[in-house]
Amino acid sequence: MTANLRLPRLLAQAAKTGLTHEVEGSTVGEALLSLFALEPGVRSHIVDETGAVRPHVSVFVDGAMVGPESGVSEGAEIRILQAVSGG
Repeated sequence: MTANLRLPRLLAQAAKTGLTHEVEGSTVGEALLSLFALEPGVRSHIVDETGAVRPHVSVFVDGAMVGPESGVSEGAEIRILQAVSGG
């Protein structure tokens, strides 16, 4: 399946080819692996050393928050959001 994945502006410096990418995969996890092949610099911002999505990162498919094992339909919109904190 081909989906459109949008990264947050916070990752603009790590994403060398832009914030919007066409990715392949039938699950969110596969779509993320497709993204990492295109943009290796964003990997450590989205997943930890074990490949698990970081706690401060949320993934949405067509507006619904999902996990890595969730399915992705043809033409879906995947959005990655990161929590912003500070004091």
